[in-house]
Parts: sequence; structure tokens; C-alpha cells
Amino acid sequence: MRNCPIRVVVCGTRFGEHYLAALAQARDSYQLVGILARGSERSRALAAHFDVPLYGRPSDIPDGVADVACVVVRTTIFGGDGSRIAGELLSRGIHVLQEHPVYPGEVTQLKAKAREANVRYHVNTFYPHLPAGDLFTDYAHQAGTARRPSFIELTTSRQLLYSSLDLLGRALGDLADFRLDGPLVHRGAQPPFHAFQGSIRDVPFSLLLQSYLDPADPDHHSLVMHRIAVGWPEGTVNLLNSFGPVVWTHALYAPQYQRDDLGSSYLLSRWSQADCRYFTQPTAQLFGDRFGPPVVSVVDDQFPGAIRRALDELRRAIDDPLDAPWQADSYLANLGQCWLHLMRAAGAPASRSMPPPPPPFPDPVRYAAEIANGR
Repeated sequence: MRNCPIRVVVCGTRFGEHYLAALAQARDSYQLVGILARGSERSRALAAHFDVPLYGRPSDIPDGVADVACVVVRTTIFGGDGSRIAGELLSRGIHVLQEHPVYPGEVTQLKAKAREANVRYHVNTFYPHLPAGDLFTDYAHQAGTARRPSFIELTTSRQLLYSSLDLLGRALGDLADFRLDGPLVHRGAQPPFHAFQGSIRDVPFSLLLQSYLDPADPDHHSLVMHRIAVGWPEGTVNLLNSFGPVVWTHALYAPQYQRDDLGSSYLLSRWSQADCRYFTQPTAQLFGDRFGPPVVSVVDDQFPGAIRRALDELRRAIDDPLDAPWQADSYLANLGQCWLHLMRAAGAPASRSMPPPPPPFPDPVRYAAEIANGR
């Protein structure tokens, strides 16, 4: 694609506000040329702040104004018009980056429209582009090339299941051969999570999926956003939270434990264990520079960075489609089918009206400081 900045329209100003921030930090590569929204006070103020036009419908965008549209509007699963907007923009010859989740049938239709118009359509699951997601998938993928994993554990919410599965797909290399053995039966009161077991690429997985959401506020109230573990006999790589940390934990093994001679005694022959890697390696290894950045740092720095990486991936794929393996038809089809199968198996979520989360007690920051200071 041309070397001058790519002209971008952002559709939606709720989470789309983070796309606006990302573009503002990358003016050498991308130029914001408009906002598509319903005309709320928020949208009008943001359009004025960035000194760009505010459009009410895709048809209002003049021909030749935009190269790319970021569609950050809720999709059909949450009662939004995101996929309809994406389709109209593709038909007008504009490349589209659409926020997840998207029904697999809609992805197929939008991919077809993109081919007809000779443009690109990408789904942005966002979290794999964050530093923690990138570290997790990179390590797990490298480890998986040497040995097939022994197990997968995943805990997440309905809202984030699609991106969780994409994290797993990138870690494993694909989501082919998905099989669901069925939900575990729960009796009595409604549990906070539904439990499932199955396999992906012949690797056994266990899933805990939050059983409820607040329909008036579907973007919040996830008990766990992303917590994923991929393990081997030698240890496990753990994504403890959407924003990190990523931790490798080693398996415990004493090579001489089963022997009865003098060399098997840790107390009597400690010297014999001195060079044993099972005893000398750290019990856990942290990947990355920081152990849980503050949310303000995540929002200010990591969110725009993740969005720019998704835009850069789209930009490269415009010139070389093979440069985007996670946007290939087969990969997105497998991702969508895994997600749809699990959503259908889980059934309709319970509806709960949720208040803002209370402050934690004890305060974890103060508690950590007390521990560091020896209490």
C-alpha cells in the first residue's frame, strides 16, 4: 500500500475511543479522516476534538475519503449493527478491521464481500496483540513445535470467549479437530461458572465459562477475563490475566527419589543434587518486564499499541495476504465454529444486574507492601 499515511474512519466511540487514541499516537502511519456514530454528545465532542467530520451512516462518507474503516460497534450477538456497517463499507471498497466477536456466518459473508470489492476484511480480537497475550502465545507456540501439549485450562466469560479461543488458536497453531465432550452436570443453585471438557488438536482442554452477565452492561463484570494455562510434563505456561503476568511454572521431580542407596538421600547426600536442574531451576519464571501494570498504563499505552499492531497487520496483508495467517478463511472458520459450539452448549446466560465492583479487602497493594517490608 502507499507510503503516505493510511486514511482511517473509526465507527463507534465507546471502545472506539481507544482506536482514536491509537491513531493519534501514530500520525506518521495513519490519518483519522472521520468518525461514524449516532451523534451522541460524546461522539460530537470527539469529532470536534480531533477536528474531523462526524458521519451518521456509511453512505454519508464521501467516495475516496477513507482507505480503512475500524468498525468498533457491537455485533449481532449483543444486538448491534457492527456487521451490517462493515458490509456496507466493504461494498464501497473500504478495507475493514472489525472488533470481535463476530458470528462465523457473518465472517463468511463479509469475507465474500471483501473479495468482490478487492479489499481486506479482518477480525480484531485485540487481546493477542497486548504484550501479555503476545508473550503467552509466542512461548506456547514455540514449546508446542517441540512437543504436543498435555493439557489446556481456560477460564473466561461469555464476552471474552471468542478472544480467549483466538489466544489458544495462536498458541497451538490452529483450532482444528475441536471436540466437546459435553458440559459437566451442575446440581442445586446456579454456579458462577459452567464447566466443559473436550479437546483441540487432540489436546485435552478444560473450560470454566461464566454463567451470567449483566445485559445492561455486557462489557463489564467478568469474574475472570482471560486465564489460560497450556501444560507439558515439564511445566506449564500461564496467562494469569488479560494484561499479565505470564508465568512459567516448573513441574516437581526428584530423579533419585525411587532409589534406596546413599545417593538418593537429600539430607545425607545433598551434594549429589547440587547440579540437578530439577532442583536448581526457579519454581516459577516471569516473562516480561512488569508484574501487573496499573490499569491507567494499560489503557494509555498497551491499548493503543495493540490496536496499532492490528492495523499494521491489516496494512501488511493488503500488500501480501499470506502475511496474516490468523485472518485466513480456514483459521477464522475454525475459530468461529469453536466459539459457536461452546456458546450453544452453554445456553442462554443468566441475567444479573451488577453494581460496580467493591474495593478489595484486604487492599492487595498494601498487603504486598507489608510482605515486602517483612510486616
